[in-house]
Amino acid sequence: MTRFLLPAVVFVLFVLEGTWFQIFVPAMEERDYTLVPRFVLIAVVLISIFRGPGIGVLFGVTLGVLYDFVYTDLLGIYMFSLGFVAYISAFTYTAVRISYLWQMVIILSAIFIFEWMTYGLYYVIGYTDMLFEDFFLIRLVPSWILNGAAALLLLYPFQRLFRKLDEYEALQQR
Repeated sequence: MTRFLLPAVVFVLFVLEGTWFQIFVPAMEERDYTLVPRFVLIAVVLISIFRGPGIGVLFGVTLGVLYDFVYTDLLGIYMFSLGFVAYISAFTYTAVRISYLWQMVIILSAIFIFEWMTYGLYYVIGYTDMLFEDFFLIRLVPSWILNGAAALLLLYPFQRLFRKLDEYEALQQR
């Protein structure tokens, strides 16, 4: 039963990211910035930190494929980007696992790299014509602030979840 807990939590974040957020945030025409929630990215980075790069990349690629099928017309952009960011953010050191500050730095860096990478890939293939300056001010900075606040809210529950999973795995091995 507990082996399905982590995928279930991440899937709930995926659903919340796509539905709940659209209800409570006004349409783009009413404001000069775009807020893009990345709750799943935050979860994937935390999985990479606490469970290792292999599990993080597996979650990243799987959820990236899900993103590609549900939200985009191009397959592979989110799959590659989420998997790559999961791999480069897998700092499994004990100092990182116990420090909220290091986790926040890694998460904020991962959000920046992910957003920049997806924008760059879309720009290179001609899917978007937005200039980087506009992208930076309209989308990246507001989304970075929003996801930083979301990361602050998700850090403690995820740390507790990973501790409980570790305890359960230790009990199973006895």
